[in-house]
Amino acid sequence: MNSRTELYAYKLPKRSRFLTFLLALLLATFVGTWLVQSTVLDDRFVQRDLEQSDGYDEFTTQLNVVLNTQAQKAGVPQSVLTNIATKANVKQVISTSLDHVYQHQTDPIDVQPILDEINAQVREKMAGAAAVSGVSATAISESVQSNFKDYVTQRAQPIANRAVKLIAALQSGAKSAMIVSGVLALIVTIAILFRSHGHLHGWRYLFWGIFWGGVLVALPGAILRFSDLIVNIAETTRSFSSIMLTFISDTLMVFIRIGGLLAGVGLLGVLLCIALPSFFHRNRGYQSH
Repeated sequence: MNSRTELYAYKLPKRSRFLTFLLALLLATFVGTWLVQSTVLDDRFVQRDLEQSDGYDEFTTQLNVVLNTQAQKAGVPQSVLTNIATKANVKQVISTSLDHVYQHQTDPIDVQPILDEINAQVREKMAGAAAVSGVSATAISESVQSNFKDYVTQRAQPIANRAVKLIAALQSGAKSAMIVSGVLALIVTIAILFRSHGHLHGWRYLFWGIFWGGVLVALPGAILRFSDLIVNIAETTRSFSSIMLTFISDTLMVFIRIGGLLAGVGLLGVLLCIALPSFFHRNRGYQSH
């Protein structure tokens, strides 16, 4: 390496590879935090996923099992109260509760629509039995409601409160991380192209950065999607673990699809950068003959 030109040609690939690696990390951070905001931190995504995956139906079924169990504890026969909660009730409860979660409210689950339904059905179906037993339908209704509220307070609200803390932590960091990583990724992109003086090999390094950025988004999602970890997380929600497992799986699939798309674009760009010089060289060869 006797000339500055040779020295520059030697150093450029090494430095560009570092910038490519840096771009991949920044791009993965930018896309990852954007996806977190578009999925986990978006209550509309959560409700749409529940609707499309029949989560509301399953939630209603599981909730009715819980309600029937609590009613039996209050002395109500299993055959008397069935399907207390309706899908409409469940949608209302989840919608209101999600609003409370994303507003960082303590004890965000609002079960008042369910309590109102319990009161109406117990009064209607237990009126005759209450008259025979000498216990008012109001007392039976209050007992069933009390059992259900205790269940929610002791088992459901603690899980919801942990979700509130997690959402608050994600919201505080995700937006800042997305902005910072996006700006830095743009700067690194400009640096890669500037150092190559617009030459095609600069674009190749850029597309390699896009490819590896996509891999860094998709690969962790794929590993988690098919691991036992999400099963363990879902099981913390007890009776509603299958609903949570479906939601987590659907969310991770978004990361896998977007990361895969990004990696595909990057790889296509790399292949074009490799193929185009050969194509133009061949055309010039034909023209010279």
